[in-house]
Amino acid sequence: MAPTSDQTARHLQRLAALVSQRRAQLKLKKQEAAAVCDIAYMTYWKIEDGQSVRASTYSKLEVGFGLRAGSCKAVLDGAADSVVLEDGTELIEGGQIARVDTESLSDGIPDAVTKSAMLVAPELTGRQIQDLSEQVMEELRRRGILPSAP
Repeated sequence: MAPTSDQTARHLQRLAALVSQRRAQLKLKKQEAAAVCDIAYMTYWKIEDGQSVRASTYSKLEVGFGLRAGSCKAVLDGAADSVVLEDGTELIEGGQIARVDTESLSDGIPDAVTKSAMLVAPELTGRQIQDLSEQVMEELRRRGILPSAP
């Protein structure tokens, strides 16, 4: 069943909010965003205003903003409430993407494991806590949460 005009308007507004959010994240002015996406300024303006544009324009927007192909269509069809970036990060309307500093994370995790182990299992030896910490770090690397050890 095709979406009603009210649904279509809501989907266009959701996409407009996501596009505006992505532009802000990229620290671009509207005119700069239009240039990055290789579309006319007024066409770009229509997208952020919640107006419909050609499918090829949405494709250019996806390329320029680093969105996965088909993200705009999924939002417009009501099949998605968010867009996915090329790096796999999901941009949710009203949400913020926080980049994790993996170096700080790598430094902080062993300390957090040590403090937690001392509180929860005070019977563990220093060597056991260090082994636990190393296993946690290895597991996070295996899952791709932390980069591989140098």
